[in-house]
Amino acid sequence: MEVQKIHPAEEYLRNEKNPTSLYVRVSGERRKLFINRSDGEGVIGIIAKGKRKRGYVFNAWSSIEKVYYPTTENEEEAEKKMILKYQKLARLATHTNDWLRRIADADLTKSLYENHITTGTGIDGKCIRLSTIEKYCGYMVLACFREAFKKKEKYSSYRFDFCGYYDGTLWCEPRENGDMIAGFNKEFRNCGNGYYYLLINDSIMIGYDID
Repeated sequence: MEVQKIHPAEEYLRNEKNPTSLYVRVSGERRKLFINRSDGEGVIGIIAKGKRKRGYVFNAWSSIEKVYYPTTENEEEAEKKMILKYQKLARLATHTNDWLRRIADADLTKSLYENHITTGTGIDGKCIRLSTIEKYCGYMVLACFREAFKKKEKYSSYRFDFCGYYDGTLWCEPRENGDMIAGFNKEFRNCGNGYYYLLINDSIMIGYDID
C-alpha cells in the first residue's frame, strides 16, 4: 500500500509551532494559504484573489510551484508599517472626515481591516496620484473635481478611459457635519465593479475596497 506523502506547505501549516499562514506560488502568482486550528479539523484555505481576509478551502497541493517560508519580518510588523503609511499620507490632508480620523486614531497592533480603514483587499496601500488620473480624464474634469471639492459640493465625473482597460470616475460629496469625502472608482469596462480608492490628501488616492 502506497503511503501518501504530505506536501511541505501542508506540513508547515499543521505544525502548531508555526504561524497560521504561509505564502506559496500557484499558476505563477503569489498566494496566501491559511489554516483554521480553532475548529478542531484544521481546515486549510487560500485567500481569494484581490482579497486579504476572505478565501476558500484549498486542497490542490500539486498546483503549488514554490513555497515562500517566512522571513524575519512577521505579518504584524508588515501591518503596522501599512498603517503608518496611511497615517503619514493622511497628515498632509487639508480636509477631514470620519475615515481620516480613523486613520489618525488607528491601533498599531491591529490591521487596516480591523481598524475599519479598508475592507482588507489586495489594493491596501496602493496609491494613484491625481496627476496620473488627469492624464486620462483631462484637465477640465480634474479642475471641476477640485472646484467642487473646494466649495464642498457634490460632484461625479462621467466615466472616462483609464489605462486602456478600465472606466474611471472621480467623485466627491459633502457630509452633514461639513466634512468632505472623495474618491476614484477604477471599474472594469462597462461594468459596475472594480477597484475603489479614497482621497487621503490633496494629491493622492489610496486603496480602500475591491468589489
